[in-house]
Amino acid sequence: MINLQLGPEWEPAIANMMVYGQGQQITVLVDPAYPAAWKQEPYATQLRQWAVEAAEQGRYIIVFVGDEIFKIKP
Repeated sequence: MINLQLGPEWEPAIANMMVYGQGQQITVLVDPAYPAAWKQEPYATQLRQWAVEAAEQGRYIIVFVGDEIFKIKP
């Protein structure tokens, strides 16, 4: 199982996004006022690592930015 214990940098007010597990999916809800937040460090590297770990477990990561939806590939 992917450990979603997040450091203080993942506090939604700081990261401009929320992350939570939902069945086989890890959901990332990005504040539409900061649409690129998930592509910046330290988040981008961590999300890619989670995508690798998730794929090994038959899971996946979906990012929601307003009306746009992205799947992070391992």
